Amino acid sequence: MIVTVVSEGTGAAKLALAEHLAALRGLAGRKVLLMDADSHPHDSPCGKRVLPIAVRAVCGKSVQAELDNLGQRFQDIVVDADGRDSLGSRAALIAAKVAVIPAGDLHGDTARAARLAERIGNARLFNPGLRIVIVTNPVPDQVPDDERNRTLATLQRTLPGAQLASHPGVLYATVFGN
Repeated sequence: MIVTVVSEGTGAAKLALAEHLAALRGLAGRKVLLMDADSHPHDSPCGKRVLPIAVRAVCGKSVQAELDNLGQRFQDIVVDADGRDSLGSRAALIAAKVAVIPAGDLHGDTARAARLAERIGNARLFNPGLRIVIVTNPVPDQVPDDERNRTLATLQRTLPGAQLASHPGVLYATVFGN
């Protein structure tokens, strides 16, 4: 199963969620690959932490080819997709069974939420079975509740069938169906 973690712009939650999902899946006994397909460097790049999984950095045009190739060697691939509309991000969304959106990375910005929803909507034209999971931020941040709620409402309104997950255990069960 391919799971793509995607947001609009840079954000630490996207990488943390991708690492978390991949590590939990690896601990469950699955052969998992964490694919870093984000063109922006991370403060703590994938693979710097000790994870029970394989890690590979890929970007641009090679994302689709790598997903095709590695999809046969791994039971699950978790992709940390680019935070902008790019060939790699499109390929990761089109190949995914589930797209995970860390809503906290949108920082209450409804315009960013709308751009992200448009990207995912475009991917759904080629992948109509793509499931969407929106991860609400359980940790208090600097974004006022009304802005956060408007952002979530924008995502839910523009991404029909999107599911909400607010707790790591709920997220894992929602994504992997366990």
